[in-house]
Amino acid sequence: MKLAARTQSIILDCICLLYILLFVYAAVSKLLDFENFQVQLGQSPLLSAYAGPISYIVLIVEFGVSIILGIPKMRRTGLFCAFLLMLVFTTYIIFILNYSSFVPCSCGGILEKMGWTEHLIFNIVFTVLALAAYLAERRNTETYTLVICGSFFSILLVFILYTFSERVLHHQNPFVRRFDRGVVEKTGQADLQMYNAYFAGAGNGKVFLSNTNTPLVVYEWDNKLQRQIKHIISIDHDKYPFRSVQLKVVLPYFFVFDGTVPVIFRGKVSDWKAFQIMMGNYYFSKIVVMDSLNIAFRAQDRYSKENILGKFSFSKKMNVTLINNILQKQKDGIFDTDGTMSYDPILKNLTYLYYYRNQFIVTNQHLKLDYRGNTIDTTTRAAIKVNYFKESGERKPSTPAITINKYSASYGRYLFVNSGLRGKFEPLDLWKTSSVIDIYDLKNNTYVSSFYAYDIGEDKISDIMVNSEGIYIIIGKTLQKYRLHKNFN
Repeated sequence: MKLAARTQSIILDCICLLYILLFVYAAVSKLLDFENFQVQLGQSPLLSAYAGPISYIVLIVEFGVSIILGIPKMRRTGLFCAFLLMLVFTTYIIFILNYSSFVPCSCGGILEKMGWTEHLIFNIVFTVLALAAYLAERRNTETYTLVICGSFFSILLVFILYTFSERVLHHQNPFVRRFDRGVVEKTGQADLQMYNAYFAGAGNGKVFLSNTNTPLVVYEWDNKLQRQIKHIISIDHDKYPFRSVQLKVVLPYFFVFDGTVPVIFRGKVSDWKAFQIMMGNYYFSKIVVMDSLNIAFRAQDRYSKENILGKFSFSKKMNVTLINNILQKQKDGIFDTDGTMSYDPILKNLTYLYYYRNQFIVTNQHLKLDYRGNTIDTTTRAAIKVNYFKESGERKPSTPAITINKYSASYGRYLFVNSGLRGKFEPLDLWKTSSVIDIYDLKNNTYVSSFYAYDIGEDKISDIMVNSEGIYIIIGKTLQKYRLHKNFN
């Protein structure tokens, strides 16, 4: 009996020692690479929203349990704490394997090299060891009740973290991005052999590009990015003092316009001949072609000189609608309301995304406000200073503004935003060599996921377009195509 008791004591000491080595090793490994540890927690679907405080809590708990296990009089309490902690870790892995396609391991050291299945087996073994050691010294109703209750609350804790983290991440995001594996897959790439290209439109298995240096040249690509055809546009009036000619294609039509003149031409892609459909006093700085008869635009109000939205409608005669209460002024009403426009032909809504603040505006096709949404960064006001010159009447930014949102595109309920800010827990080296595209659900007004588009040399994203066939991105002189995961269709 004495031999058995002594053997049991030695076994319990060994289990305690194993746990001390495990927790101390894991905690020290995390501490030595703490920034990476926080980055990995930030990518967890269970812990993203709480990665900051949890990173400290885990270290404190692991060191704390190790200390308790090292004190003979508190050994049994330490074993119970070790059992609960390992049960939390094990439940976490089970959630990962069932509810996430990929999450980097945040255990640290050699444990990080394990696959998730191996890690699950490892955790189960240690969980059983702690439970067996705890029950070895005393088995009664009180002990079993404590184990059952502790197990229940440990599993419940993980479930609560998952539920609330998902809610916070999608609805009240504290600028923590989720990079789910398999969100996009690159399916094609082509060399444009030119800079300054931009997307003019797409449809019928074709992608149309133009170039700011040669605005009347259209480059037509097949949707596999394998074949290119070049077209030259002719217009019926070419004596205007054009300064910023742009092209948009909405099949079977194309539109040529210059808001500084201002004129709009329209033609059919069958012959690429454009005819003037508008000339007047309606100057504009941005345009989105909604369909063959309707064009949304941004202009300056004649009286306030601030940016407003409007709409050209071409049926029997041209009608102009001006809306001056959608864009919200914060500083001067011009630079602070600057942004990008995109139109979703599926939902038939217009999205206006501010450059310098974390807000976008969604309207219907008649420019009636639907709602105001927010991107996941926390910049609510435009950090821009504007100088006004009385003699010339000009307004100019006094300092370079921080661009929050660079490029955008919308299609089939989703908004794609090329963000200009690095989120929490994102590696700096990866941020310097890639661009981030955030995906938002316009129907539910929620953040969905993000993915990286890697730089090509020194070149970053210069334009983005989305349609039913995929996501198209221009990086320098390169055209890339990505396929969106089927869950987003």
